[in-house]
Amino acid sequence: VSSNDREAKNTNRYVVEYDQLYEDGSGEKLQQETLNWIQLRPPPPPPEKKKVQFKFGDEVEAFYSDGWWEGAITAEHSGGKFAVFLRGFEEQIVFEEKDLRLPVEWVMKFTQGMQVEVLTDEDGLKGAWFAATIIEPSGEDKYLIEYKTLRNDDDTEFLREVIRACNIRPCPPKIIVVDGFKVWDAVDAYYNEGWWVGVIAK
Repeated sequence: VSSNDREAKNTNRYVVEYDQLYEDGSGEKLQQETLNWIQLRPPPPPPEKKKVQFKFGDEVEAFYSDGWWEGAITAEHSGGKFAVFLRGFEEQIVFEEKDLRLPVEWVMKFTQGMQVEVLTDEDGLKGAWFAATIIEPSGEDKYLIEYKTLRNDDDTEFLREVIRACNIRPCPPKIIVVDGFKVWDAVDAYYNEGWWVGVIAK
C-alpha cells in the first residue's frame, strides 16, 4: 500500500491517476493525486446526436491544456470557431467547435444525517449558503433539511425546509490559502450565520 493509498483509506479521499497529466516532462509516468470526493465527478454522458448550435454568451467548457475549462463564448468567428473567455486563465482564446461542450449540471444523491450547505431563496438571505443536516428525502430530487443556525419564527427549534437537490452541496473541505487572496477573486464570505457568494473588491 503506497503512502497515497494509506492517506485515502477509510476517508472521503481517493487516489486518482490522470489520463493526460504526467509527473514530469518525459511523458512516461502518469501523475497521481489524492483528492476529496467532492472534487470528483463521473464523466459526462455522450453528446447528443443532434448538433449543438453554440452562440455568443453561451456558458461552455473548452478543452485546453489537457483539461476541460469553464468559460463563456465572447465572439463568433467564421469557420465554426468561437472566442471563449476562460475564467481559470483570465484569458480569451479561440477554439474550434469540436473542442467545446455544454456544461453538465451534476445533481448529487444525499443520505439521511449528511452534513451539507444549503442555498436559500428567502428574502434577505438570497445568495448565501447555510449549514444544515439532511433529515430525509422529500419527493423527486428534494430533501427535508434542518438548518444549524437558522431558527423558526418563534425561536423554539431550528428551522426545517424542503430544498431542491440543486440548491444543496456537501460541506466544502478546509482549504489553506497559501498565496492569499487578491482583488477580483470569487470567494464565499462568512457573514450573518452563512457563507455569502461575492468578489473581493479591494
